[in-house]
Amino acid sequence: MGVNLTNHQIQFVNALLPLDLSSLPAATRPHFTLGPKEEWSEFFVWLENQPPSVVIIDGLCSLLDQGHDLDTALWFFTACQRIIESHGVTGARLVVNMFVDDECTEPLAHAVVRRSHYVLSFEALASGSSSDVSGQLTAVAGHLHCQLPASKTFKPTVLHYKVSDATVLFFSPGQSRIVL
Repeated sequence: MGVNLTNHQIQFVNALLPLDLSSLPAATRPHFTLGPKEEWSEFFVWLENQPPSVVIIDGLCSLLDQGHDLDTALWFFTACQRIIESHGVTGARLVVNMFVDDECTEPLAHAVVRRSHYVLSFEALASGSSSDVSGQLTAVAGHLHCQLPASKTFKPTVLHYKVSDATVLFFSPGQSRIVL
């Protein structure tokens, strides 16, 4: 989608339950784990002091599981988005991982989509499981992207993917993994 992340620092934020993740490899260990809402100001200060980077928030919906209401979770997302945008650097990005599985998380997902440039949806194949395909990725323009003057350049995309031990291969539907 026109974004090369090879020259950017990636920052992982764990929004899940505060677990000891120190045993994870350094490349996948979260840089910050969210605590109770009373401690979020510490997180926002940390985020403001990061160099322009790609910030990945894993588990935004878990804020609902922790007892926060929809408005609080959406406020948190919007605050993160504003801080990232305030860096004024074109390479700074906010990526949010959400698992939408019930009537509680669906309204949050819809609200985040309305505040997003792109939406990537990973799902199982409608036809069932396959040994050559792990699932399907659908990439569509989010509401914010559609408001940009050059928004007509992005075309929705559907890709199949295959997950292996160390890599993920993406390919067009109908293309054999063997051809790649």
